[in-house]
Amino acid sequence: MAVSVGNEITAAQFNGLQSRVATVMGTGSGTDGYGQALTSGQVAVTDLVQASDFNNLRTDINKANNHQSGSNASIGNIAVGQIIGADASGTSVGSLTVTDEGFNDYDTAITNIEDNKFLIDAGNSSVEAGTSSTRTTNWNGTITHVFTVTFGSANERRFFFNSGGEIRFSANLSGQTGSKSNDWATLLSNMGTIKFNYTETTSTGTGTGSAIGDSDLTGTYQTIFTKTGSGVYAENDYNIQARADSTSILRFQIEFRDDDTGDPPILPLPKGATAGGVDEDVNGTLVSTVQQLRATGSNVSVTGPSYTNTSNL
Repeated sequence: MAVSVGNEITAAQFNGLQSRVATVMGTGSGTDGYGQALTSGQVAVTDLVQASDFNNLRTDINKANNHQSGSNASIGNIAVGQIIGADASGTSVGSLTVTDEGFNDYDTAITNIEDNKFLIDAGNSSVEAGTSSTRTTNWNGTITHVFTVTFGSANERRFFFNSGGEIRFSANLSGQTGSKSNDWATLLSNMGTIKFNYTETTSTGTGTGSAIGDSDLTGTYQTIFTKTGSGVYAENDYNIQARADSTSILRFQIEFRDDDTGDPPILPLPKGATAGGVDEDVNGTLVSTVQQLRATGSNVSVTGPSYTNTSNL
């Protein structure tokens, strides 16, 4: 909350700022909190707020801002002996100078990191391997890749997603022959990379995502993404379902559903042929790949989960 020009900054007002930063950078609760140690701390209500208190707070603000956008917040250092006012001034009060950074500048900078708390800068994150499953034998009908994502605790799960973490899915079919297998290869290529974050599932290509993310999971499977085939193979689809087995374990089921019932026969029928269609198998090497995007680096670094396949393709 902004302070009126001319008012002194109280310990309670500083502590309000520090508490807001701690909610984003520290343990927090729910969809708040990166789980990081803070440089700043609370000031006793009987103490004067020192330049060092604000500069420690600035360090924590800059870590959050760098994590989110790759740059520091627009607030400068406060020199020892300067007066901390409501707004930036640079004017003199007796023999002392009012700092160029004021309480309200900090208030604005903190509002910015609160508004952008789920953002993650590419330079402050890493894309890492999760798990994968490969199939080289021909298939038809439905095959699944099921795996669990296990965090060290419910808090580590929160920190991972609150800091911009994602679980990412992709798949590809290579070395295939035939029209159906080629359609599957195109389907998987066109969907790109599917990204599951704290509140939604999206893809870099085509397909139908959802407004379901980590904070929306229940103990029952929900479909978070679907991509269908094309033309005579429109019955075929790739689906991802997700559920929470516990507060620290997530489970994902990836379905490759070959529901095509067969191509229509070529007319006129050859002698001795029946009118039923031909439902060929899918061939080639099928790979289901899972990766994670994790906050890393000197500003915010969280612990990633472990991945275990419970059903392979």
